[in-house]
Amino acid sequence: MAEFKIKKGFDIKVLGKPAPEIEEYANPQLFAVYPNEFEGLKPRLKVAAGDRIKRGDILFENKKNEKMLFRSPCSGTVKAINLGARRAPIEILIEAGTQEVSVSFDSYTKESINTLSREQVVAHLLNAGMWPLIKQRPFNKIANPESTPKAIFINAASSAPFQADFSLVLKGDEEAFQVGINALAKLTEGKVYLCKSAGSNIPDFENTESHTFSGKYPSGNTSVHINRISPIQPTDTVYTLVAQDVILIGKLLITGELPRTKIIAIGGPAVREASRKHYRVALGASLTPLFAKVLETDQELRVISGNILWGDTVKSDTSVRYYGSEFFVLEEDRSRQLMGWTMPGLLQYSSHRVNLSTLLCKAKTWKLGTSLNGSHRAMVVTGWMDRHQPLNIMTDFLIRAALAHDTDEMIQLGILETDPEDFALASFVDPHKTDVCKIIKQGLEEIEEEGI
Repeated sequence: MAEFKIKKGFDIKVLGKPAPEIEEYANPQLFAVYPNEFEGLKPRLKVAAGDRIKRGDILFENKKNEKMLFRSPCSGTVKAINLGARRAPIEILIEAGTQEVSVSFDSYTKESINTLSREQVVAHLLNAGMWPLIKQRPFNKIANPESTPKAIFINAASSAPFQADFSLVLKGDEEAFQVGINALAKLTEGKVYLCKSAGSNIPDFENTESHTFSGKYPSGNTSVHINRISPIQPTDTVYTLVAQDVILIGKLLITGELPRTKIIAIGGPAVREASRKHYRVALGASLTPLFAKVLETDQELRVISGNILWGDTVKSDTSVRYYGSEFFVLEEDRSRQLMGWTMPGLLQYSSHRVNLSTLLCKAKTWKLGTSLNGSHRAMVVTGWMDRHQPLNIMTDFLIRAALAHDTDEMIQLGILETDPEDFALASFVDPHKTDVCKIIKQGLEEIEEEGI
């Protein structure tokens, strides 16, 4: 086991950290599945509004790979199928029935899983709808079942505000986690790496090589782990998973049924202090009653599926997503300060040492809002975006290559070993208000379309 100390990085001192406790969320009546969560997927529906379905019935399949199935998280009636652009399904609403009937799959023990071949494990996960939990680098898309990765990285580290604490999530599910690891080990001829935060109460597991990472955000990002442990070349393939998703795979293999619940963390300055905690929720369950209870309702709020640096804006009537295990809520800040740039900044948070708050409020946690405190302006090479970047990336020059659609230069500058999330901090500290993540994402999509 190696210990990596990441020297570069930056922690945002934001209010609203979830408490290390888990509350059970009552059984909901409405569930939802979002096909547009799966990037690059072309869904083909297998159900229609009004159909009665079992828990585990097929909702849709991937047109590009018909063996990749997506199944219902509950039994009941398909209430509605909402369509988006080009009539693509973006939301499948299911009303839970009074009696639950589940589809069964083959079940295994910790020992019997070792007798399976790679092809059997792949076929089982594809059929049960759990394969999309596995992502592939480069491009961070759903893994290609036919590609054999040189390694698999399981991310059990947490450095972003406020990710679900995996040491808390793991309690009681150690066996399922081990079974999931054993199954993943069948997918590669290389190693399975378990990456943990320094000081976390996570034990070592069989069939893995454990490493710990310490430091500020983004020390917990998978790209940092890959870069330090086993850097990838343009022709390499690496599988990546979030640690809690390994537990879900393990539960599927042990029980022969789709996993029922996952743990999410809800935090942020707009969440009531007593409600900032972890919740055990049903997969796909509507979170409308929960948000109605935990949110400050007397103001306009923004709910993020993810964290303050990286995530998707969702409505408060959203449901538990396939990906992600945290929700962050903050105020929609539309206020403006007269001649704000001339003020000493005693009550204004900044990552730069330009405000008095940097000296006088070092220990303070801030109630941040959505205001950018300025508008987008022309980029100048300042070095700010690389100041906290632990990857060997020249961000300013990579952005320019992406804007110029120069795919060869982007590859030479190391874009393939990154993910847009790795540049969330660059967007935050950039004085030009540049959406770096969006530019990097477009660059990766161009390279994927043209080919490496």
